[in-house]
Amino acid sequence: MKILIIDDTDGIRQSLQDILEMNGHEVLAADNGADGIKLVASRPDFIFCDVSMPDLDGFAVIAGIRQLEEGRFVPFVFLTGNADRADQRRGMALGADDYITKPFSEKDVLDAIAARTRRQRPMQERIDELVDQRRREVGADWSHELLTPLNGMLGGLQLLELELETMNREELKEMIAIIRGGVERQEKLSRKLLRYFELERLKEASRLPGRDRCQAEVVIAAGTQRALLGTNREKDLAVQCEPGMVPIRDVFLSDAVAELVDNALRFSTPGQPVTVTGRRLDPFYGIEVVDEGPGMTAAERAAVAPFTQFGRKLREQQGLGLGLAIVRSVAQLAGGKLSLEDGPGGRGLKVTVLLPFA
Repeated sequence: MKILIIDDTDGIRQSLQDILEMNGHEVLAADNGADGIKLVASRPDFIFCDVSMPDLDGFAVIAGIRQLEEGRFVPFVFLTGNADRADQRRGMALGADDYITKPFSEKDVLDAIAARTRRQRPMQERIDELVDQRRREVGADWSHELLTPLNGMLGGLQLLELELETMNREELKEMIAIIRGGVERQEKLSRKLLRYFELERLKEASRLPGRDRCQAEVVIAAGTQRALLGTNREKDLAVQCEPGMVPIRDVFLSDAVAELVDNALRFSTPGQPVTVTGRRLDPFYGIEVVDEGPGMTAAERAAVAPFTQFGRKLREQQGLGLGLAIVRSVAQLAGGKLSLEDGPGGRGLKVTVLLPFA
């Protein structure tokens, strides 16, 4: 394997390099975090990194590496002289796979490599198969999003296995909360994937609208409330809907509305208004969601597609980039359409879903 070592202590770095080379591995070495991040371009198969380093510490290094295409899935093990649980939890949350406490033995190093590669490779192979099947979608970060919550859950479970007997009640509750967060995020991602492909299947089957119907204003209210859960943004949201019957299953329309409102809340800041309107725009029933966030450029609006995210380097985004694709599929399945434009006064984004009346 090609293994990258990042450690500012010459003796430790050289000792680890000797162990790895004697066991047949190729070694790349850096004495600071910035150079270590640059060496990820050489596509290492495994990374050992010191936690305590000047300028960029190990936490900043792993955060930088996980943003790189070449470093997203590489097994990453911290070297530390301090086995503090708070640091371990922080590292696991950033995507670290394990910790080795200094001073370490040859067995510690080789066991860490064996354990991480056994767990990482089958998972990576499965993701690679998905990428091969969906080459047109590989430009997005969806495979990374699928792995991220799994890494957090596996890391948390491993820490529980290693230190369950010594954890106090508060530490145990904190670890369970971290694992639960990963499970909930994974469930949300999975449900979104299932919904998108279900809609695509129905569209490909040339299903005619009219067999299903729902009361639009009732479903809009339900979808909006779903998106509001846990946001503390109730005061920012204004909802006003006229009655209207539309030819789509209620669960599909609820999902579409929840996606639109969730996007509007995530890409606007607390205190900025978000409006949801449902009204007659003959011959359609129009659903409009308007926010005052950063909006989208004309090029971004034209490029909306499944597994596509915009501005990821400028702002943190979690998810698969499926939200607007699901909304558009719902509109098309009902015989309607989706449109995106600048919000009033050129601020934010106005999303309109036009659905025929049932």
